[in-house]
Amino acid sequence: MKFFKLNEKEYQVPESWQEMSLKLYVNVAKLEEKRTEYFLGELYLLKIIEAICDAEDGELDELTLEVVNDISSSLVFLQEQKDWPNVKTLEIEGVTYVFPSDLNKLTMGEYISMKTFQENTKSQSEAIPYILAIILRPGKLVQDGETGEEKWVQDKFTANNIDYRKDIFLNQPVMDLMGPIGFFLGGK
Repeated sequence: MKFFKLNEKEYQVPESWQEMSLKLYVNVAKLEEKRTEYFLGELYLLKIIEAICDAEDGELDELTLEVVNDISSSLVFLQEQKDWPNVKTLEIEGVTYVFPSDLNKLTMGEYISMKTFQENTKSQSEAIPYILAIILRPGKLVQDGETGEEKWVQDKFTANNIDYRKDIFLNQPVMDLMGPIGFFLGGK
């Protein structure tokens, strides 16, 4: 993680996908969706730096060219091909969250909730945390009494805690979350 100061405020700049939270990823992905709106490459770079530092629009306008060049050298990883690991479980604050074992077996409630969020957000990127909150839910490791095999079983879907989970997931490393969701975003 790289740090810099501007107007007495310290900012953090992730230098790898492992250091990047879901929130910062969504910030950058939203910009990428409207990249053609930026007529100057330098303006787009400044917006990327704002997004990856979770700064407000215009908050970093006073950065010097030297600092921007230094920061941009840390952002090379954004151009690298991402190979998202396909994790099955994730532990957050003592709760084990479980991804579905088969995304083709989603319930109609899960599917309709995801489609509703995709339709009601301004961009596909803004829907990512909501989709995660729907498909990544608390679960338990259950042992089959006859065979002794263990498998993860998700809690039944309910829309009650979607916003709660979305907020928790925004602060998690993006590397832990994006593997399973690629199915919905890329049709894979």
